[in-house]
Amino acid sequence: MFAKGQPVAPYNTTQFLMNDRDPEEPDLEVPHGASHPGSSGESEAGEADGRGRAHGEFQQRDFSEAYERYHTESLQGRSKQELVRDYLDLERRLSQAEEETRRLQQLQGCAGQQPCRQVEELAAEVQRLRTENQRLRQENARWNREGGGPGGEPGT
Repeated sequence: MFAKGQPVAPYNTTQFLMNDRDPEEPDLEVPHGASHPGSSGESEAGEADGRGRAHGEFQQRDFSEAYERYHTESLQGRSKQELVRDYLDLERRLSQAEEETRRLQQLQGCAGQQPCRQVEELAAEVQRLRTENQRLRQENARWNREGGGPGGEPGT
């Protein structure tokens, strides 16, 4: 399973990840038909949707707990200097985000007034073009009646 000396990645990466997981890791998958913790097991309308929702909530809670443990462990493994540097970096990024938000709000405030002015200008331009178009139609009709078009032929 090598291509040009490099290992080939499997097509189904989800299956690859499932096969790669730690065998000692508990199987948190709830068998179909088994009740979830906290459920009464009684049949009611919309039970399938309720099971799916409960399973999703369980997975979300489980993920949050695992992520929190991992994050805590990773922070505990860092030196004080690294933590301070990360904190200062987060402060800097927060300041940049706040400044960007203020800038966008100011642009949005200016843009709120500008479109009204642009709409008025465009409406005036449309009216001017309509008037000019009407004038050109009348002139064209007059030329056609007189038969004295620019080339001397009527209707051109």
